Amino acid sequence: MIALLGCSSSEERYSSHYVCTFSFNTALHATSALTRTLTNPGMFVIVDVKREKGIHLLSIRPNNTNPVETTYLTTEEENRAIGNVGADGLLIIGCTTFNGLAAYDGQCPYCLANSTSRQFPLSFEAHGQAVSCSTCHRRYELNYSGTSSDGTRLIEYRVWIEGAFLRVTNG
Repeated sequence: MIALLGCSSSEERYSSHYVCTFSFNTALHATSALTRTLTNPGMFVIVDVKREKGIHLLSIRPNNTNPVETTYLTTEEENRAIGNVGADGLLIIGCTTFNGLAAYDGQCPYCLANSTSRQFPLSFEAHGQAVSCSTCHRRYELNYSGTSSDGTRLIEYRVWIEGAFLRVTNG
């Protein structure tokens, strides 16, 4: 019985509602804020993924006071490894102070569930340890499984390091 509950809980942890396929070569971008966040507990970034002129452009916003970083993915391998990125191309990726790596959708799950729109971007607050929605005003704690005070959880994706690649998927 306990094994079944554990397995069921794990299945529900990661969302499959919005397709997410993201890969980032940390060896090619060793000084990127996204690479640095992977080994720094409490550091998170919001990654905005766009496609321009056939290549992916990442706007990486750290949770500290550093400016937004623009990164062009110029290799064929990097561009091929990115598909749809969640609800609307925003990811929150970081290293929690308790549970290691985490990846969340950058859109408010409450607003997504209650609207036909997909544009409810989250913003950092509380010294970058939480994100909030300007529409519903919910606040999600990043170090505590992306949970709000009313129990709403951020949409979470699987995240791992494979060689030099950071992978975020729901597949």
